[in-house]
Amino acid sequence: MKVIGIVGGIGVGKTTVVSLIKHYKKTFIISADEIGHDLLLKGHAAYQPIISAFGSCILSKGGNIIRQKLGEIVFSDPKKLQLLNCITHPLIYNEVKRQIESARQDGNFELVIIDAALLIEIGLERLTDKVIAVYADDAIRIPRIMKRQGLTKQQILERFKAQKKWEEFTQIADEIIDNSLSLEETRGQIKKLLVHL
Repeated sequence: MKVIGIVGGIGVGKTTVVSLIKHYKKTFIISADEIGHDLLLKGHAAYQPIISAFGSCILSKGGNIIRQKLGEIVFSDPKKLQLLNCITHPLIYNEVKRQIESARQDGNFELVIIDAALLIEIGLERLTDKVIAVYADDAIRIPRIMKRQGLTKQQILERFKAQKKWEEFTQIADEIIDNSLSLEETRGQIKKLLVHL
């Protein structure tokens, strides 16, 4: 069973690539984003430390962390982003490691995919056999994100600045998928790539 890391900025279509791989191989998918979101829930590991660090201004009336408010704070201040990462990254790493072990013990999977925009920052590449970087032009990414997340172009560009540049992804990638083209083109690239794996 091989462990594959998927990297790429927001809006490049990592989810599409992951679902196509799953179509061809028996795959256990670990979403670092989902783990990160779960950690913020009331009663979960990151909830109290985040409130202590950022205050009650990020809470809804029901006492839940409003991710959009937290995002506005951290994506406009690198020090605050670093503080959030110091709280969440070790927790995400441990949970990903636990899920890989669980998939290995299950014995029914050919691949484990770690889908993580911050694979490198969290140190998850240490848990992988191969890293695949997914690319898409900004002209394609921006409308995708606007539609999916309802962010303004300015908010998206701020998030781009907070993320790694494409060149940094290519430095650790074993394989590259260009997802700027048609779905058929992406599918063809994935089929070729899976032969090498």
